[in-house]
Amino acid sequence: MVRFALELALAPSLVAASTLACQRWSARIGGLLSAFPAVVGPLLLITAQERGAAFATSTATATLLGLITLAGFALVYARAAAAGAGWAVSLLAGWSCAAVLGGLVQLISVHAALPIGLITATLALVSAHRALPALPGEWNSTDSSGREILLRMAATTGLVIGLALAAQFLGPRAGGMLAGLPALASVLAVFTHRRDGVPALVALMRGLLAGMAGFVGFCSVVALLIAPAGTLFAFAVATLVAVALEALAYVAGKQDLSRADALLVQRGV
Repeated sequence: MVRFALELALAPSLVAASTLACQRWSARIGGLLSAFPAVVGPLLLITAQERGAAFATSTATATLLGLITLAGFALVYARAAAAGAGWAVSLLAGWSCAAVLGGLVQLISVHAALPIGLITATLALVSAHRALPALPGEWNSTDSSGREILLRMAATTGLVIGLALAAQFLGPRAGGMLAGLPALASVLAVFTHRRDGVPALVALMRGLLAGMAGFVGFCSVVALLIAPAGTLFAFAVATLVAVALEALAYVAGKQDLSRADALLVQRGV
């Protein structure tokens, strides 16, 4: 119950913060911020306190595997949108891919160890990032009213509640698959796609996938250190690693954009 209440509070707040970052800086920065483990961190901490270090290690590893579904969603949604599909078709395509990948993840998650989770999550995220459509420059989102930000937060809350209820009634295997679906990412994607178009949507997804380096680092450090070093030390180090990797992702993203701009100019795009 505490975990569910915390997720209800944190997930909409992260959507609001990401929306404001999209407006203030760029859609890519908003995507980077949305990838920060501000939701999974407290949830893993509660898991460690309630169930112990071993259970928290397993949960962190399973969370890494769940990033495969996020990578699939981001890539398929962006590709569908770039091909001319509207937000509804793009969302359906993205969620369908995430659901299929979520089912596959459930088959391997029971016996998966940390190295498997780390390797598969990294490969999925890097592959999806590289396969995104190439678009030049930074893209800013238009200003959203307070009403729209509240609507985004409400949509996120509704998805969190819906997935939690489905998990409760459909059983652990189907529920785990549903819980892995990218609720926060889908809300940001739809609103960005509708308001600001495909370039901003692709920039958002590019930032999201790049920023997942911090997410992966956080979960990996928690899984690696919590048993031998204790909860406090593990989460402190994991937070520092996440911040450092997010910063590196930001710098690398700027360099990638510069190279992409130069290449597209050469091609006359």
